[in-house]
Amino acid sequence: MKILIITDIEGVNSVLDFPAWCHPAGKYYLQGCHFLTEEVNAVVDGFLEADGQADILVWDGHGEGAVEAGFFHPGASLQKGAPFWPDFGEGFDVLAFVGQHAKAGAVGGHLAHTQTGEAIDFRINGVSLGEFGQLVYAMAERGSSPVFASGDLALTREAEALCPAIYTVAVKEGLNKALPEDIETEKIFANEAAAIHYPRAKVLAELKKKAFDSLVSYKKEPEKFAFKLPEGPFAAEAEYRRCGIRNEKSFGKLPARKIRTDFHLSVIAAIREFYKWEWQFPDGKYSVSMEKE
Repeated sequence: MKILIITDIEGVNSVLDFPAWCHPAGKYYLQGCHFLTEEVNAVVDGFLEADGQADILVWDGHGEGAVEAGFFHPGASLQKGAPFWPDFGEGFDVLAFVGQHAKAGAVGGHLAHTQTGEAIDFRINGVSLGEFGQLVYAMAERGSSPVFASGDLALTREAEALCPAIYTVAVKEGLNKALPEDIETEKIFANEAAAIHYPRAKVLAELKKKAFDSLVSYKKEPEKFAFKLPEGPFAAEAEYRRCGIRNEKSFGKLPARKIRTDFHLSVIAAIREFYKWEWQFPDGKYSVSMEKE
């Protein structure tokens, strides 16, 4: 059995805010990386206890990298970089998430966003998706089934709404109300930093237990976890705030805008095309022919 675990850092227990904990220059970034790796190791322990022959690959999915290689579980492989993102290829039976955050605008989401603070909402064929949902859609196209996800409470609710059979672990609980759409990009994370972080020892134990339970359940009833994609073709669209100061240095003073693609034969193609061009069109409009795929 092949398992793909996708990681992020904003949804890790005891990771408190973005500038100090989630950015490589932050005062507590290395501590946050250690906490993430502890959570990944607990999930790997649970999966291996359920299937000692499982082939587990962990993708270090946060920015420059956040998994602590020297502390990483010896029973799993570690991947840095994803040149074909969101496509990790065929052959993975099981898909899991550790340290995942909720999508942009999620009520109660701790450090919630969708790729960038500028994003207000991202959709595939009208269905609102965060980073979790985008990867579930993409890997379902490759035949993988989502079985496990951990992160803040808002993320677990998001995951369960999209994938009813999935096992989840909430490691903390955001306290923010819904953010106004016209909030300045630079204020997003500061307004989403309030949260209750659950006792860490209990969180680690629950991660191992739920990972074990999810894989045991999958082995008994794999069809229950299969994610059924809506019928294609697929188009991606989103609303963005004006470009924040951090990204303005790279992309210029882009205004608030709507972005959309034409329809594609696969969801992977639609997502990849969207992120290829998201910063290139000030008016937010572009078109790609399905004939090019």
